[in-house]
Amino acid sequence: MKEIKVEKKVAKTTKEKKVSSKKEVNNRSTYRSSAVKKGKPIYKPLTWSEVFASEQLPPLPTMLPKLIEMTISQTPDLLKGTVAQAAPVPYSVYPRKLCFVYIDNRTRELRMNCLLVAKEGGGKECITLPFKRIMAEIKANDKRNRRRLKEFNEKYNSARTDADKPQRPHDLIIQWLHPDITRPRLGQAMEDAQEAFLILKLNEIEDWDRVEGQRGKANSFSIMKLVDDEDNDFGQDRVGSQSVNADGCLRLNWLADTTEPKLKKYFRYIHGEGPISRITMGGIPTVEIGAPIPVFGDYDKKYDDSIRPFIENLKKATGTIVCKEAQKMIKKLKAEIDEFTSMTQDRILDSLSHRSLVAAFRRACLIYAANGMVWEREIENYCRWSMQVDLFLKYKLFADDIISATNGIQLDKPGPQILLEKVKVDEQGFFSFDEVVRVYTESGKSPDEKKVKNMVSQWKSRKYIEETSDGKYRRINDK
Repeated sequence: MKEIKVEKKVAKTTKEKKVSSKKEVNNRSTYRSSAVKKGKPIYKPLTWSEVFASEQLPPLPTMLPKLIEMTISQTPDLLKGTVAQAAPVPYSVYPRKLCFVYIDNRTRELRMNCLLVAKEGGGKECITLPFKRIMAEIKANDKRNRRRLKEFNEKYNSARTDADKPQRPHDLIIQWLHPDITRPRLGQAMEDAQEAFLILKLNEIEDWDRVEGQRGKANSFSIMKLVDDEDNDFGQDRVGSQSVNADGCLRLNWLADTTEPKLKKYFRYIHGEGPISRITMGGIPTVEIGAPIPVFGDYDKKYDDSIRPFIENLKKATGTIVCKEAQKMIKKLKAEIDEFTSMTQDRILDSLSHRSLVAAFRRACLIYAANGMVWEREIENYCRWSMQVDLFLKYKLFADDIISATNGIQLDKPGPQILLEKVKVDEQGFFSFDEVVRVYTESGKSPDEKKVKNMVSQWKSRKYIEETSDGKYRRINDK
């Protein structure tokens, strides 16, 4: 831990912020008292046994961190869980050069994604309005820099000589990217971002093919796997003097939605590989036939004002932070899931849980930073619920496919066997051609008599065996 520089530049550095933190705690206490008076039950988290015994998504906690509470305030009750699971992604693009120390003593940046999954097409747009309001400042900056980039390109292309060509500005930070992006443009956006996070919002998970540049080809999901890893290397080399030559760490967070059938089809070739474990999944509930249309609230200035303080705190947050409360929470969540997997001996769930724990840690740290480095006990409720939703969906949708993919590869297959050593001999040390056929067939090869005869001939020519006058064989070393 001595090598890690711990900075808490935004955490309780002034008397004013201490007063603000106390007010926040008092507000939370008032909220809890209000919830009790209104008859709302005190939240009791589900156990992992209860999660997987149910056919429904785990219910959203009644007591939530203020950031999540404000973000979902205008969302219909039916869809609050969907928005709550996706909301950390747009907030995560505001901090820069911010990371937190995980329980393994490695640092974790706020690398985030969310894939919302519905049984059918309805309800997938419930995150659109809160996403746009959270990203309003980023969008305005991007619009200004896209205009500057267009002006630069026009001047560059119209210059008659190289001496007249302008230098490309170094502060053209465009964070909200369009799905139809080439790898060179992604590399340039990474260079321009100056270690800030980029973000993608995809209308369908299939749009990820455009990011990978795999149109019409088998997708290896190399970028999807890359962006979840700390200190990754991304870049490319080009020959032309004006070509993009990028080399650095790609920070790309993303949000997408899909339906269960499309999701199963999209990942049908990579069930046993990394992309699935790296995704944080959220559910979109189905509106029952004949049910009223969910009614949204107003995403107006009042809504913007309610989330603005959290965004301002995130913009100020930087440095390497040790959040002991987040570390303690993850140890607790790990102990809970470890106890369940120990009882079930489910290796698939155990494997999926590792990155799900990291995702829960990142969400906790995001909320902690958004609070001005102030911890709320509701953060644990939210992160446990988020992890339960994630693993519930992954296991429900992919466990059987992962098992099939894993069983299709015999990892414990023995090395090549010497077939002659497996041949059984009689009391005199002789064996028949039929015995050789038996050994050959049981080794997994098709019973082709011609091939067996060819093998026996090789054994004879190499002096491994000899043939007797009555058509039997004997190992020469057994004499």
